[in-house]
Amino acid sequence: MPTVFNHVGLSVSDIEREAAFYRDAFGLTEEFRFRIEDDALDAIVLRSEDGWGVELLSRPDSAPRSRYSSPNANVATQGFGHLCLRVDDIHTVHARLLELGATTISAPGPGPHPAVTFSYVADPEGHFVELLQVADGATL
Repeated sequence: MPTVFNHVGLSVSDIEREAAFYRDAFGLTEEFRFRIEDDALDAIVLRSEDGWGVELLSRPDSAPRSRYSSPNANVATQGFGHLCLRVDDIHTVHARLLELGATTISAPGPGPHPAVTFSYVADPEGHFVELLQVADGATL
């Protein structure tokens, strides 16, 4: 049975602000919303044309996780580290994310693999998003 990535879930404090960021940043569309009354949990599921998604989850009693200044420091806390998206033009996408409220964690530059250019941004609430551009003809 094939396995296909479906979505990543992010716990957020301002669900509408985060939904606007991911919609505008990556062209995601809202698939649906739901609420679980017993837990006062609100959720918005956003989906790309390619089928991957982001599920934003918000509870009034949630607490922020530690914020780190680099991807390597970010793995000091176990659990979600970052969302990585492969893009065709890393410089354009990185700049667009900054215009939409993200902050640079690391500017576009050489990655650990010789065929990769990568960068990191933090979304408006500090979740890390890695952008990955693979050289033409490379198989990754």
